[in-house]
This record gives sequence, C-alpha cells and structure tokens, in this order.
Amino acid sequence: MKSNKGSKFFENSSIYMFSSVISFVISILVLPVYTRFLSPGDFGIIVLFMMFGTMLAQFASMNLHFSSYRYYFKYKEDLEKFITLNSSNMITVLIIFALTGIIIYSLAEWFSSLLFNGELTKKLIQLSFFYGCFDYLYLYLITLLTAKEKAMSFAVITILRALLGSALSFYYIFEYSLTYMARINGLLISQAISVLFLIYITRTMFAFRFSCNSLKESIKLSFPLIPNQALGMIHGSFDKVMLNLYQGTFSIGYYSFGARFAEVLKMVIDSINKVWEPFFMNLAHENNAHSKQKIVSRFYTITFILMVVGLGVIYFSEEMIKLLTTEEFYPSIYVVPVYVYFYLFAIIGSITSPQISFSEKMIYILPSTAVSVSINVCLNLLLIPKYSAIGAAGATALASLFSQMISYYYAMKLFPLPLSKKKLLTIYLITIVYTIMIYPIIVFQINFLLKILLKIVLITTFIFFGIRLNFLEVNFLDKLMRKVKFQP
Repeated sequence: MKSNKGSKFFENSSIYMFSSVISFVISILVLPVYTRFLSPGDFGIIVLFMMFGTMLAQFASMNLHFSSYRYYFKYKEDLEKFITLNSSNMITVLIIFALTGIIIYSLAEWFSSLLFNGELTKKLIQLSFFYGCFDYLYLYLITLLTAKEKAMSFAVITILRALLGSALSFYYIFEYSLTYMARINGLLISQAISVLFLIYITRTMFAFRFSCNSLKESIKLSFPLIPNQALGMIHGSFDKVMLNLYQGTFSIGYYSFGARFAEVLKMVIDSINKVWEPFFMNLAHENNAHSKQKIVSRFYTITFILMVVGLGVIYFSEEMIKLLTTEEFYPSIYVVPVYVYFYLFAIIGSITSPQISFSEKMIYILPSTAVSVSINVCLNLLLIPKYSAIGAAGATALASLFSQMISYYYAMKLFPLPLSKKKLLTIYLITIVYTIMIYPIIVFQINFLLKILLKIVLITTFIFFGIRLNFLEVNFLDKLMRKVKFQP
C-alpha cells in the first residue's frame, strides 16, 4: 500500500510538471507573434490589467478556497458535510464578488486616476475585476481537483487554457488588428471557458445548500491568512504601480519580460520541491544527528544544482530574448540577471519552509513577509526613479534576501539543523562573481559563437568549483539520473 501511494505521488508529480512545462513552452513560443504586434507599453497595460483584478478578487474572497481544500481531507469520509461547507463557501464568494463588482463599477474612474495614471481606463478597470473573478474561480476549482488527486484533469485544463488563450489572442490580432485588447479578450474568454469546464468536472462537490455554521468554520481557518495575503498583495503590486507612475507602461513591459524568463528557474525549484519536501519530512521525523546531516547534505546538492540552472538562465536569456522578440524588447536582457536572484535567494526557503512547517508554528512565516514588504517598498521608492525596471528587479531580489534571512533565523530556532552559514555564503558569493562576469560579455559586441563558447566555459568552471568545494554529491547525481526521485 505504501509503495502504491509513493508511486501515485511521483506519477502525479510528473503530470503536474508536464502540464507546467507545456504551458510555459506555449507562452514562450507565442512571444515572436506578440512582440511583433504589441509594444512593451502594451505588455505593461496587460500586466497592470491582470494584477489589479486578480489581487482584488483574491483579497475579497477571504481565502475560502483554502478552507475548502483543507476540509476536503478532514471530511472526505463524510462527503455530505464537505459538500455543504464547500457550497456555502462558493455561495459566499459569489455574493462578495457581486457586491464588490458594484463598488468597482462605480469607482472605476477613481481607481484609474489614483493608481494607474489613466493607463488603465475605466472600462479596463471594470473588465479587470471580471478577469480577477474568473481567475479566482479557476484557482478555487483547480485546487479542488488537486485535493481529489485528479492530476490528468488538472493537466488537460491547464494546457487547454494556455492554448485557448493564445489562439483567441491571435484571432483578435489578425482579424481585428487589436493590440493589448486582443490579449485581454483572449485571457477573459479562455478563463471563462476553463471555469465552465471545471464547474462541470467538480459538479459533484457542490449542491444548492448553505450553512452558517459551515461558513463560520471556514472563515475561522482562512481569516488568519488575510494579513499575510495583504502584505503579499503590496509586495506583488507596489513595484508595478511605481514603475507606471515614474516610468510608464514601457518599463513594466521590460520588467515583466525579465521576470518571465527568470521563471524558468522558479519552475525547476517548484518541481524539485515536490519531492524534496516529503524527503525532508520523512527524515525530520527520525530527528537524530544522522538524519539531520543527510537533510543538510542533500540541501547543499540541490542548492548547487539550482545555482547552475540560475546561471544558465542568466547567461542564455540574452540569446532567447533576441531570438523570440524584437529589438524593442532588448532592454529586458539586463533585467533578467537581477530578477533571477529573487529566486536564487528564495532557495533558502526550500529548507526553512519545511523546518517551520515541521514545527507546526506557521505564525513565524509572518515576520519574514512583513520584512520583505517593508524593504521592497522602501527600495522601490529609492531605486525605481533612478534605475527603472532594473531598480524594481533589484528591490525585489534584495527584499527576498532579507526575508530569507529572517526565515532562516526562526527556522533554526524551531528545528535546528547543522547547516553551515559559511558554506552557504560561499556558494552565493561565487555565484554573484560569475553573474558579474556575464555583463561585459552581454555589453560588448562579440561574435555570436564566441559569446556562446565563453558562457559554456564559465558555467563549466562554476560546476568544477562546486565539485571541488563538495557542494555536489556525485553519488547522488548518479542515483538521480537513474531513479529521478529522492529516497531517504
């Protein structure tokens, strides 16, 4: 039975990974079309459009999708009780969205002027909220699919949404010669269709019933997450609002492109974490010196592998951007190396997050989030007026660094591990040196093939240093290639 569960876990993880990769590949392959018909300013408007509606809808929802997800496992042996709770949550969300929609409709012009300098018009503000509602309903329903371990349905819907969104955007570009509205129309319609499919797939988890007691139970669980969510909203939107106010939508376009290419590293981190966290928890329960050392040794190896991937993204994003976009988007090349460090610093969270989770004291996540938001806001105010998109990326990366330092402090108090700060600092310093070395190669006009060769040589020497400094477990890599999974 245990092996069957383990087999299902890795099978589902592979399916989730596959759908993520395919969706990402689709988003990259369509860039040559988008960047020839849409300007960086158009992309900036699209980013603001998605940001406003998504954040507003998620905040208004009170995280009730999280309660439905959590209580599915508690009440899955009593499905009638879960259906009552789940239906009460969904009805509440729909009522909140209707009431919030009335407010947004009335104040759309005010939001446009105050937050977006008129770049998002009254109509776009109203459409943005509709998009946000569909996006949250998608999140709610897709979360129920993951609770039921319907990995294949998840993959089909995820890939369908990506294909449909791109196809519809192309239709509006070529048939109606639209720019950013083509992408916005594609996003709205594909999101609405995806939600309809999800409603059909999850229909047995809902009924026309409402219980105040069930709703109270859900709110009691989800309400403590609201302060952390509010801080996260500030963290995720302040840089874009500031960029728009000081530099306009073109700078947001460069910033969003840099972030998009850096997300390659995020995708790899998320995939590794799917198997790293069970590995950590299994050994953490043994709670002895040997198991803790095994956790730390594996963490060093994972950290170094992710550093290599991060440097790969930093080094070769120049070629990818030049291949997939037009010259108008080339300034985003300089954003990628800085933004990648947002994820490189977040690698520390791969060990501190399970430490805090294992201690079952989730309140200690809040200090790091508060520190991250405070530093992010201050640095954005300082850096964006002078350095535009690169300043915003730097503020995001430095905020991530300080946030992870706070998490590290509390995690080591809650579940101590023999993690060497000196060794961790060494690998980061070496990575920073190798990052600095790439800028002259990017700036100077060097032969294309020679530039590629130089980058390959640099990454090879980086790997060599990692092996010499015992960051890379050769035996582990051999096992990883053969089994592609972690076993304590």
